[in-house]
Amino acid sequence: MEGIEMDHRKALKFSTDRALGLLVLACIGILLWVVDEVLMWDILPDWLESCAVAAVIVAGTLTAFCFAASFMCSAAVAAESLAAGAAGEALPRPRPYSRKIQAGIVALGLLAGLSLYGFHRIDVLRARRAVEASRAEDARKYNKTRDELKARIPDVVQAFTPDMVAEMARRIEPEGEKAIADMLLAIQSSSPGNPAVTLMVKAAPPYAYQIARGHGARRDLAGQVTYLDRTPLIDLPSVWERDTVAAIFKGAELDVPHGRSGAFIDTRRPCAWGLIRHEGDVVGVVMLRSN
Repeated sequence: MEGIEMDHRKALKFSTDRALGLLVLACIGILLWVVDEVLMWDILPDWLESCAVAAVIVAGTLTAFCFAASFMCSAAVAAESLAAGAAGEALPRPRPYSRKIQAGIVALGLLAGLSLYGFHRIDVLRARRAVEASRAEDARKYNKTRDELKARIPDVVQAFTPDMVAEMARRIEPEGEKAIADMLLAIQSSSPGNPAVTLMVKAAPPYAYQIARGHGARRDLAGQVTYLDRTPLIDLPSVWERDTVAAIFKGAELDVPHGRSGAFIDTRRPCAWGLIRHEGDVVGVVMLRSN
């Protein structure tokens, strides 16, 4: 009986130790899963995320089996202890927790806290790198699209016939709308990416400029057929755009920084423009803006 009792105690110690070890691994896995999925901290590599849940399930299952074995061994040891007590034999006293075990529990708590802090720092670092990579990719796409639009501008400017250019010099009379509107729509349909095409010309007083966009034949409130959607401007609302447009109509070739937004110029999206000249003077600015 004594040999059998020792076997039960060894089995109990073996199963309990394995169960506790697997439980620690399962807790670590659950902690990582909660941090990654619930707190949305990006700490796990992509190749590990797909295996993390499966590893937690396997470790949890093995832990359950080990605890079941430990429970059965505990029941056997308890039964043998009761039998030994009934026979008058001395019962073994349970050993108190040693200082090493207590120190291990404290160290485990500190390790968990430091791990959470480390996971947070990893998440911040990876998020920062992801933002930087996203910005770099956005900048690459922006520059690529803008360069494509700039390469398109010379052909766009040459597409306007002398009669159309002369009409722009006259502020675009209603009789000349259709030809210019058809050209703006043709430029849009013929350009890669179907960019928005707008035209800015001088306007008759009291207005300073007008922005025109082409559309199909429509009737206005007066019953007249129109082909251009016109936006008259007394002046431009921002100082930087006011100075920029004034310089452009004087023939200056300017590059507006990214992120500017105005009534006509909007560099938040890739765009490019070209100058339309009549007898040496700039009479119109055609703008291509990516959609």
